[in-house]
This record gives sequence, C-alpha cells and structure tokens, in this order.
Amino acid sequence: MKLKFLFVLIILYVIAGFGWWSYSLIQFSNNEFKLKSQLLKTGKQTCELKVAEAARSNKFLSPQADTFNLNDINVVMDSVLVRKYVNNTFSGRYLIEFSHNESTNYAKIEINKASQNLLVYDLKSKKRSFAYEAILLTLLIAAGIFGVYFSVSFIFDLNKQQNNFLLSVTHELKTPIAAIKLMGETMKRRVLPAEKTAELMENILENASRLQDMTENMLTAMQMENNRYNIRKEEINLSEIVEEVKKNFSIKNEIKGDVQSNIMYYGDPVLMKMTLNNLVENAIKYSDNKPIELNLFQQNGQLTIEVKDNGVGIKPEYRKKVFKKFYRVEDEETRETKGSGLGLFIVKQAVEKHKGKISINDNIPNGTIFTLNFPAI
Repeated sequence: MKLKFLFVLIILYVIAGFGWWSYSLIQFSNNEFKLKSQLLKTGKQTCELKVAEAARSNKFLSPQADTFNLNDINVVMDSVLVRKYVNNTFSGRYLIEFSHNESTNYAKIEINKASQNLLVYDLKSKKRSFAYEAILLTLLIAAGIFGVYFSVSFIFDLNKQQNNFLLSVTHELKTPIAAIKLMGETMKRRVLPAEKTAELMENILENASRLQDMTENMLTAMQMENNRYNIRKEEINLSEIVEEVKKNFSIKNEIKGDVQSNIMYYGDPVLMKMTLNNLVENAIKYSDNKPIELNLFQQNGQLTIEVKDNGVGIKPEYRKKVFKKFYRVEDEETRETKGSGLGLFIVKQAVEKHKGKISINDNIPNGTIFTLNFPAI
C-alpha cells in the first residue's frame, strides 16, 4: 500500500511539473504575441513617416500623381508607386488605402490582415505544440513509472511467493522426515510384533513416497520452467494410468467416476501420471476428504479427463492465477492448507506440452471441475 501511495505521489508530481511547464510556455507565447503585435503597430507609424518623407522628396511623382492627405499631411504622390513602395519596403506587412471625401483625397496606412492572422496562427501552433509535447512526455514518464511500479510489485510478489514456497516446502519435508525418523528409532530400540513392524514399514514407505513425489515435482517444475524437460512420448494405455491413480488414492479418499477401457494415447507416461496425481491430490486436499470423481472418456476426436470435487471451489478471478508457479489462493478457507504452489503449474505445463487444453469450471452445487482435453490418436 505504501508503494502504491509513493508511486501515485510521483506521478502527481510529474503531472504537476509538466502542467506548470506547459503553462509557463503558453504564457511566454502570449507575451511574445503581444510584443509582436505591439511592434507591428509601432511599425505602422514608421511606415507612415517613411511614406511621407519619400513623398516630400518627390519620389512618387508621375503624370498620374495627385494630392493626398496622409495623417493630416498633404503630399503629392502616385497611388500605384506608393503601393509598390510600401509592399517592397515593409515586406507586405502594411497596406496603403486611398479614399475620397468631398474635395479631399485621403491615404491611410493599415496593418495587413494576413500579417495579423500569421501571428495568431503562430501563437495557436505553439500552444498546440507545447500541449502535445507536455501530454506526450507526461504519458511516457507515467508509463515508465507504472512500468517500474509493476516490475517492483512483481519482484515483491515473487519474493513473497518464494518465501511462502520455502516455508511450505520446509514444513512438507519436515513432517515425513520426522515421521520416518521416529518410526525408524522405534523399530531400532524395541522388539515389536511382526504385525506392528509391517505397519511401521508401510508408513515409512508411504512417507518416503511422499518425499519422492515432492522432490520430483520440484525438479520437474524447474526443468519445465527452463525448457529442459525432455518429454518422452510413447503409446500408452491412458485408461490403465487413470485406474492406477484411482487405486492409489482410494486408500486415502473415496474416488468415484467412469473410465472408458483401452483408451490409447501418445504421450509421456510419467508426466501424465504426475498430472493426474497432482489434480487428484489437490481435489482431496481442498474438499475436506469428500468423495472425488475422476472420469476418462473419448468423444468427437478428443480425449477428456475430468477431476471433480465438492470442496470450497475456486473463484473466477483466481482461475488463471492458480497455474502460476508458487501461487496460492489467498482465501480464508484455503490459507491453512498445505502445499508448495507447484502442482497446478506442472499440470498446466504438462497439458500444453501434450498439445492439450485445461479449463476450470464450477461443480454444482459446490466444488470445482478440472477438465483436460487432448487430441485423440
């Protein structure tokens, strides 16, 4: 929250700075426009004086010359010659207009409207240019700040996820290791009945398998992320793999569902089994040991695997995020559940490596349905 507030303040500061910069430039342009307008008006008086001096020097005499009143001064001049002189000397900034009133001819110097319009156009162009530059620079800097913010946020989130992962994995490793150690010490120190010894050995093997699954998950996740996992595809009996998974987990939880027999598929048997193990284990974990449904069927040129649970479900806003590495849903109902955040990441990667698709839907009335679709052979 503090990070967001800091970045908002920086963006507001940048916007305010560019706003003030734009305002200052626009004010400068306004002052420049006023100065040029004033110079144009002052130049008009200069033009009148020069025309009057040139007329007194008989510069505009010709057979067509006439007497004109110019700014209360009577001068003799040819209107054609005067127009050329004004236009050439002052680069078209001024015009001389002639009029007749009763018995008097009048000459009057006026500012060319084209010159005035050019000043106005120049002012508007500069204002637009300053505004566009300010907006563009503000957007670019804001985009840069947002980019830095999201990068920093991503690093913080990743660090948090990795810390959670380390804590979870440490706990996950500690439990079976402690159990194996305790049962081993019990068998070493005491002479137990054969039945009890067999039970302890079974528990030791179960915890060892749990450790093996965890290490395989971590190794596979690292290899997939670095594109170093060499997928080994072969023709497999997918029905047998699904049945094996159902059998293995039926010891822990009730597993229901329909599995079509002898469905063949071309894929990596280890990866397919790991995918199903992760999905079923998640379903059991987040459904408080309620019955799980595992289905396999083939229709319309597609193989479909469904894992249905009756647990807490996954909200729509989390359904894309749950496939990210280390991600765990921050929900009160799932916060205390054990896990490393690698299971669904491996599932998504494995499905994509087999050119398949995975989707998450609600299981009515409660729970979640994970659906895996693969192209049939």
